[in-house]
Amino acid sequence: MKKHILIISLAAFALVSCGGGNQTQTSQNADSSASTQTVKTPQPAQPVYVLSDQYGTKFLVRQQFDDGVTPAAPDSLKNYKTIFYNGIAHSVTFKGVQLENKDNNNYRDTYRNFDNLSGWVYTMNSGKLLENPENEWDAIWDAALLVDSFFVANNEVLPFQEKSVVTVEMKAALEKKYGRKIQSMPSSVAFGKNGEYQMVNVQFKNKGTDALGISALFLNSEIFAVKEEPATWNEESVWRVDDMGEFYGLMVDLATLNNGVLTIYTANPGAEGANYNNYIVKDGAFVEGGLNDSFYQAPE
Repeated sequence: MKKHILIISLAAFALVSCGGGNQTQTSQNADSSASTQTVKTPQPAQPVYVLSDQYGTKFLVRQQFDDGVTPAAPDSLKNYKTIFYNGIAHSVTFKGVQLENKDNNNYRDTYRNFDNLSGWVYTMNSGKLLENPENEWDAIWDAALLVDSFFVANNEVLPFQEKSVVTVEMKAALEKKYGRKIQSMPSSVAFGKNGEYQMVNVQFKNKGTDALGISALFLNSEIFAVKEEPATWNEESVWRVDDMGEFYGLMVDLATLNNGVLTIYTANPGAEGANYNNYIVKDGAFVEGGLNDSFYQAPE
């Protein structure tokens, strides 16, 4: 994602474990005695988007705490050991709790406000996301994805490609499908071992006051799945507040395959922040995968 776009909301975060907590397994002793042994096995944890400090050395899972209370950290937090940023994995370590600095908190989810927000802190094990930033405007503006060891072990991460070429034939296929001429294509990205997937964001020309933007996923240059965003035109706020009639669409943060099923982790940026979702691509559609968050970065 482009660093100059201000992205990221105030959303309550709850640590959710798939399957509803720890699973217990019971086994009897070999002598068939009545005694049993209970073994707790960790369960997969939901990936979560985290706020970064300026250069990507610290990360915050935002969490509100009761006033005057320093909470004990759940053991499950230690299971998160990896972050993905720009499709690349980095190892991290859980460090503990961070309490709100109410005197300085401006309630923006930005690197400038990192030390004032409450939540759980992780640090890079080595290095930083931005090794040689030229100035503070090269800081981390977008979110990284924090995952556990189950996620890493069970998902094939698809690499991003350096180039994404949208052909004349691909454009023609979209215009034919929707019966409209393309007005603009704000972004596209290719990913996969051979760049076989391409996400293309398209804004069509209006039909009267009917506006239409789409995020189209191509597979080997053929339309594979589409997320449609119809809207009513008003020149100021069409798809997002203060977008001035420009469609941004979905930006891909991460793409994975699990047993042949494609999941994409996306950001939808706007003037005051970004919404984060994951989608399972199924039957030509983007099916919500259960992860949703928003970061709030409105100008002060």
